[in-house]
Amino acid sequence: MKKKLCILVILIAVLLVGTVGCYFMPKKFGKNVNPSEVDHINVFDGNTGTGFTITDSEDIEYIVANIQGISMKRDGISLGRTGYSFKISYINSNDKDVIPVFILNSDNTICKDPFFYRCDGGLCFDYLKECEEKYRTNVTESIEEK
Repeated sequence: MKKKLCILVILIAVLLVGTVGCYFMPKKFGKNVNPSEVDHINVFDGNTGTGFTITDSEDIEYIVANIQGISMKRDGISLGRTGYSFKISYINSNDKDVIPVFILNSDNTICKDPFFYRCDGGLCFDYLKECEEKYRTNVTESIEEK
């Protein structure tokens, strides 16, 4: 009986240490994504309610490399919290998601349920704002031309 109890306690301790270790391990979003695999990036701005598609290969490469290059740490539970800035999805040439959709809330926060992930800053949040202006302008200009 003591042997079974000892094994059970050790098993629970190992699971607990493993869970805590996984929680505090850094995460990189899209670490296995090659920017050339991404045909376009769909972005929806939750603040303005507008969506836009990034198609320029230089913009795609910059965004993918930026998000890949920053290690994030879990920083709380995101379940039940609403609102976001940019919902991002990388799409390949077959119109399939390359990675699951994630949300860029600021230059230091990504939300991927069930967690928030934070870093010291440097995410391409302002770059996406510039892209929104650029690609929204192009859509408006092409509509006005018709």
